[in-house]
Formats: sequence, structure tokens, C-alpha cells
Amino acid sequence: MKSILTALAIVGALCAAPTATYAEAGHDHERVGGPKGGRLLENTKPRAEFFVEKDRTVTITFYDDALKPIAVTDQSVTVIAEADGNRTTVEFEKKGDVLVSKGPLPDSHALNLVVQFKQTADAKPSNFRFVYEDHVCDVCKRAEYACICGH
Repeated sequence: MKSILTALAIVGALCAAPTATYAEAGHDHERVGGPKGGRLLENTKPRAEFFVEKDRTVTITFYDDALKPIAVTDQSVTVIAEADGNRTTVEFEKKGDVLVSKGPLPDSHALNLVVQFKQTADAKPSNFRFVYEDHVCDVCKRAEYACICGH
């Protein structure tokens, strides 16, 4: 009986506790977005921004630590996009100072993406997994795949 009363007291205290503020709930905008409005891939050197163009092609731009653009060197990227059980591999080529996809992402409102990033031709790839959604976040006003508010 005593443990039931204790559990009820804990539940009551939790229900009566004030709710977290917006910033405490993970909407504190601590994540850094890419300068073009895309998603910065974490832990790449140089920093790489994944940006989906209006025609659904993808541009990968590289930045130094101050987020100033730098030219692509030996880096390579491949994207595997999956929707409804169908997988599409998107290859990239160097165009000027960036990498550009050779074709568009599949036409779907939501895609599971695996971005395979290689620093050099001999390097082991780093995989970045995230969901591409083609709508804009209501909070931070960025494309949902590049949302920085963490909701």
C-alpha cells in the first residue's frame, strides 16, 4: 500500500510540475545550419553542406571552420535514397568548386537518405543517415531536412 501511495505522489508531482520552456524542450537553435540553407554533415573536414536544389538535384559545398566556402579537392559523395522500398543511387561530379548530383532525388515527399562521404579515394566512407522531407519547418523556416530547431 505504501508503494502505491508513493507512486501516486510521484505521478501527482510530475503532473503539477511546470512544463518546460520552448528552449528547454530542445528548440534552442544550437544546431548550426548550412550557409545556403542546407544540412551541415557532422564531423566532416572540411565541413560539407547537403543542399537540395529546386529541381531536386543536390549540391555539396565545402566550408572551412569559419563557414567560408572552399573548393572541393579529393572528396567524393554518393547518396542512396529510399522510398516505398525502392532504392536509388545518386552519383556526384565535380562542377567548379562544388559537387553536384548527376541526377535528381526520386520524386517523393519523404526519402530515407544515406549520404556516403569519402575524404579521399582511399578513405573509408562516413555514412550520414537522415530523412529528407520536402516541406518547410514551421519553427525555423528552413527545409525540414535541414531543420536547426531539433523538434
